[in-house]
Amino acid sequence: MTERLIEWFEKIFAENESTIARDLKLNFKKLVGESSLTEQEALLTTLATATAVNLEQLREVSRVILIEGGLTAVEVHEAEESAAIMRMLNVYYRFRHFVDHEEDAGYGPAKLRMQSLGNPVLGKERFEMLSFAVSAINGCEKCVVSHQKALIALGVEKEKIHDLARLASVVAGLKILTT
Repeated sequence: MTERLIEWFEKIFAENESTIARDLKLNFKKLVGESSLTEQEALLTTLATATAVNLEQLREVSRVILIEGGLTAVEVHEAEESAAIMRMLNVYYRFRHFVDHEEDAGYGPAKLRMQSLGNPVLGKERFEMLSFAVSAINGCEKCVVSHQKALIALGVEKEKIHDLARLASVVAGLKILTT
């Protein structure tokens, strides 16, 4: 499955041959094809992070390959929408991080509906992985730390967590190449 993603990826970014583009392309191929992430994890992470940065071609290719690889449309849709729920939460918890150090902040609980986090279709571990990667892109320290702790508690090795962060950072960089 990741071989197909890399083939499509080569076509999408074929025209840009600068040294920076080459670095990003090589990093992407290595993280998708040779990291501690399984093929499915790499594709799901690519889908969620491409959605988060609005990298439509990479998003579409990832979606198609995941469905052809056996994931249900509901699972693929949840991976895409993980970017939306994380965007909401990342914005809110960045706000909280900014103001919580103030003595009189006193905002109380978030009171934002987030039932989807309780029983994700993709399973807790995969959803946490996507939440972590998208939170890294969105720059929410509280969320990144929270999802990292959850992943460690679920038994995910630090090397895999590191690869998730690296893949998220590369996808974010690739977005710049397309603008």
